[in-house]
Amino acid sequence: MSSLTGGGRGAPIGRRLNFEVQTFKVDHWVIEDSLATEEEARALATKLLPNREGVRVVRDFAGVPGKPATQTILFSEMREQRGRVIQVQPVDTSPVCTETHDYLQAESRQTISKLLRQYLEERSLTASELLYNAAEMKRAVNFENMVPTAVGRVASIQGKVTGQDVRERRDLIYTGLSDLRVRAEAGQKKAAFSARQDGFRTAMDKVEALCGSDAAQVDYLSKIVLCRDMVQIRTLLGKVEWLLETAGEAGANKPAHINIIDTLVADAVSFPSVLQDLLGRQPDLGTALMRMLDLLEGGFEGTDREQAPPISSVLSRWLGLGHAPQSWQMVLEGFLRSLRGTAPLARDPERNRLHMTAIMGRVFSPAGLFGGSRMADALSQGYLRFIEQGGGEGRRLSIDGILAMLPTMRDRALYLAELAGSDIGQREMETVVARLRPLLSGDRDVNQLVGAQVPLKPKMQAMASLYRTIVELELPDDARSGAADRVDEMVAGYIVSARVIERLDDPSAILRIRAIRLMQFAANDVLSSPKARKIVRDQIVGHLRQPNFDGKFVEGLDTPQEQASALRQFYSLLRQAQFM
Repeated sequence: MSSLTGGGRGAPIGRRLNFEVQTFKVDHWVIEDSLATEEEARALATKLLPNREGVRVVRDFAGVPGKPATQTILFSEMREQRGRVIQVQPVDTSPVCTETHDYLQAESRQTISKLLRQYLEERSLTASELLYNAAEMKRAVNFENMVPTAVGRVASIQGKVTGQDVRERRDLIYTGLSDLRVRAEAGQKKAAFSARQDGFRTAMDKVEALCGSDAAQVDYLSKIVLCRDMVQIRTLLGKVEWLLETAGEAGANKPAHINIIDTLVADAVSFPSVLQDLLGRQPDLGTALMRMLDLLEGGFEGTDREQAPPISSVLSRWLGLGHAPQSWQMVLEGFLRSLRGTAPLARDPERNRLHMTAIMGRVFSPAGLFGGSRMADALSQGYLRFIEQGGGEGRRLSIDGILAMLPTMRDRALYLAELAGSDIGQREMETVVARLRPLLSGDRDVNQLVGAQVPLKPKMQAMASLYRTIVELELPDDARSGAADRVDEMVAGYIVSARVIERLDDPSAILRIRAIRLMQFAANDVLSSPKARKIVRDQIVGHLRQPNFDGKFVEGLDTPQEQASALRQFYSLLRQAQFM
């Protein structure tokens, strides 16, 4: 996998701020010189470009002694490679945009990114930059026959959905694109300032001053300003770095500003090459996929071996804390795309299977299957790399292969229930139902499905997520109701046989502790099935009906404020659990 690495002479001793001129060689960057000013560095970069594959200027600030330097890409340009033909890429679906604003939404931007992938990668642009920068939109429209080809392809797909004539649909798309360009030109004139010069928060304040309380206009003009700066950054990774660095920590920003940054970062990380750069050097695809899970879950910290850019850990924190849902979806899509592919997870056949086992161990948890039905589909398609058969036989062998690799019956049942909502599951529904029924037969119990050694809370969480998945997804009605009833009966039976209520509702404890324990146990992520919830509800209602419940509940709390707060929290739990 490609990575960003450095070499060269390094910065002069004693200078804390330097401007490195780096040149691109084959698959990495090499430092050519380190200069005192940005002007000198840009001049040298311009001079070197005709004889190099690419050049860039990197601002290197030593910062506080003992802490790592911070680097910012100020300028980057690759020498144009002649002879490559830019082609419009195929797409299977496309959202129907009826208003100009629709073209700016996530699904539309993703379609643009797929259609124009070669053009965008060649010029290091994102879909947002095309939509929010009038000059880049004009260049794209004037580039050979690219836009007419893309519009014709999309119009044909959309016409089948809307019933419109392809020519009518095509004309509507052209009208939308024209309106977008006019709007972008007006926006650039209205907000003629730069976030790179003024700083992110100052620029955002200026936008808000221009737009007042019009949140939609604030969002639009903010992206106009940021995309004007982004087009000056000539690498896709550099755009991600600049956006996250200029915004700073997510917690210091308004939710609307976080959403703006997320939108623009999502467009950049939709490119496989950007994900590859974020991960750094990885020995094989299986390891890279595991590190992508780290990235999604917020735990990615680069190692010396990987040489991943520092911004990867910053992005990972944004993703893990839920600040960037659009970017999270794009990274997940990249993970699923690679998992369902045919490339081996490792060169060694034994490690190939070990990687698959490790990935499955990461994505199954008491909370459910990470990625839901799409993950179940990707696992099933990914298993085809281990077998020779294709078509229906290959799909059925893949389902059986995944089932054989899963350690518990609950995980197997969860996989099948999630798979029912996928394309493979819909095609092989007979197989899915046939494999699911014996896992939930009348002689099964919770300990058989989850494992007797698993503690109470994760055991109940595992069964609750299985129940919710069966109820919510696309099994046939008779199979769904039967499977849901069996899970409900198993959980209710376990609560009675294992004396769970008696263990939680210890008579020697004070009433407040007993009631709160029961309510926490009744939370939806722990207990979802109706018969099991009724057992807990009846126990709680029994407490509520005793004389002077409120007074006994607050015994031991000294002040009226503490007592009132405790009662409010308890009754709030009752309402959340729908026990009131």
